[in-house]
Order: sequence, then C-alpha cells, then structure tokens
Amino acid sequence: MSQQNDSTEAKRIEDAATAPSADEVKSYLRQHPELVANDAELLSSLVPPSQSTGRNVLDMQHFMIGRLQNQVRMLRDIQSDLIEASSLNSIAREQVHAAALKLLDARSFEHLIEYTTSPDGLARVLGIRAATICIETANGVSGIGIRGVRVLEPGGVDRIIGPGERCRLAAHVRGSRGLYGHLAEDVHSEALVRLDISRGSPPGLLALGGFDPEQFHPDQAVDLLEFLANIVERCVRQWLDLPPA
Repeated sequence: MSQQNDSTEAKRIEDAATAPSADEVKSYLRQHPELVANDAELLSSLVPPSQSTGRNVLDMQHFMIGRLQNQVRMLRDIQSDLIEASSLNSIAREQVHAAALKLLDARSFEHLIEYTTSPDGLARVLGIRAATICIETANGVSGIGIRGVRVLEPGGVDRIIGPGERCRLAAHVRGSRGLYGHLAEDVHSEALVRLDISRGSPPGLLALGGFDPEQFHPDQAVDLLEFLANIVERCVRQWLDLPPA
C-alpha cells in the first residue's frame, strides 16, 4: 500500500514539474487570444467573478457579454434568413402548382404549347420573363419550329445544360436569342430543364428566363422545376399519343 502511495505521489510531482506555470499559460493566451474568443465551449466555462475585483474582471465581463450579444444577433439573422427562405419556397410552390394545373387544363396540343411559350401564360404564372420549349431536330437547323416550339441542332441540349444533366440554373446571364427570341435581352437569369418526352422522340428543353439577375441561381433547389418539367412531358405525350420515355 505504501509503495502504491509513493508511486502516485511521484507521478503527481512529475506532472507538476512538466505542467506550464500560470504565467506561461497567461503569456500563451495573450499571444493567441483567438483560442478563447473562438471556443464557445471554453468561453462558456469561464465563470465571471464579482465586479468588485478590479478593472481586468470588468473587461472580461464586457468581453463575455459582447460575445453573447454577437451570438444572439447571429442566431436572429439565421432565423430571419430561414423564415424568408421558407416564405419564398412557399410562394414558388404555389406558383408551380398553379402552372401545373393550367398545363393539365390545356384544351389541345396547340393550346398547351401556346400557354407554355406565351409571355402571358406560364411565364406570368411563374413570375418570370420568358418560357420556351425546345426540341432537337435531325436536320441540323436551329430556330423557330412549328407551333412556336424552338428547334435545336442535334446534341444541342447536352451542349446547353451538360451531357446527362437534368437541370442547369444560372444567375447574371445574357439571354440567348436562340432560346428566348426577342425577349432574350430581358432575361438575366435562367433555369434550363431537360425534357425526356418519349423513348422515340429527340431530347427537349424547358427554358425559363427570369428578369431578376438572381431569380434563378445554382444554389437553388430544383425539385419544383423537375416537377414542372415532368408535367410538360406528360401533357405532350398525352396530346401526341406517345409512349413514355
């Protein structure tokens, strides 16, 4: 038992000899103040003494209070951003659902295309500047096709949004006349979604152009856009009596 106590005491003395002194710790923290400032757990473990102990304690208390106030402001900003994002998502969801119902209510294929591509149709419901449908053609000539559908050269969809990609969103762009025609100069952001209409049809593209430079941007969720593209694909298949993709 005595040997065990001696061993424990020797270990304690050894640890005390190798541990930094209080002055060394203070000197190190003065040289590296970010260790305390950036460590919320360490900072929260500091218990402020009574204000009557001197100026240094008051400075520490002011620092800790300022730190907590900054954290509260940061949390409030995050909360505000989340509320704003939730509100915008709710508006976007309502717009897409309203647009989907209009697409499903089309009285004919011509009416479907007219509603989708008219500035007073799909674009107005979504609150954007322009909406177009583009289809690749085998003749290698791009331009305006029948019934207002814009025509792309073979491989045009992959060239525009990337091989195999479903969507491409971009902010601060110059609208392409090949996609938006005379409305191109009013398009400053865009969402491009691949259309796989039928296994026997060429690739297509749903192009949505926004007037606001950041109405569409790469960090945006694409689930609502993909849903809208799925509705367009389904409607076209039904009116043209095509098999699924």
